[in-house]
Amino acid sequence: MESKIIVNSIGIGGAVFVGLIFFWFIFVYLKKRMTSDQSGSAVTSLNKIALEEKRRHPRVAIAWQAAVELSGRREEVQLKDISLGGAFVVCREPLALNDRFKITINIPDQGPLALNAEVVWSNANIPREKVVKRGMGIRFIENEEMERQKLQGAINAAFEEGEDKLKA
Repeated sequence: MESKIIVNSIGIGGAVFVGLIFFWFIFVYLKKRMTSDQSGSAVTSLNKIALEEKRRHPRVAIAWQAAVELSGRREEVQLKDISLGGAFVVCREPLALNDRFKITINIPDQGPLALNAEVVWSNANIPREKVVKRGMGIRFIENEEMERQKLQGAINAAFEEGEDKLKA
């Protein structure tokens, strides 16, 4: 009689265990199904919102030549996009995070503009095969109002030129 009780207890325990595993698999399947339906649009829109909130100034796609000067070293670089707050600098060897330096931008039809800047991010540690353009994101800091106005005028002109090309 005791062996029947033990066998029944093992059978009931096994059935409960199998039932719990079955419900766990269903839960995981439904969770994956629901998140995969929403994740494409939700994650993309969250990423866009996060980027938009970090940038206070609209960026303009440009290709301007510039030179970075730090500790007596000068490197010719190219800007790929720019705003009143900062730019993306294409260069062979990005500077270290938080490095402060002088950048001289050759603005088309206006000449050079020297600005103070600092590195806010870089793709220096990403493998070369995964990087389209090696470079760094910079923020313009501690510049005079006259320099900021000249930069704003150049950005506005580049923006208008881009719109004119789209209309043509």
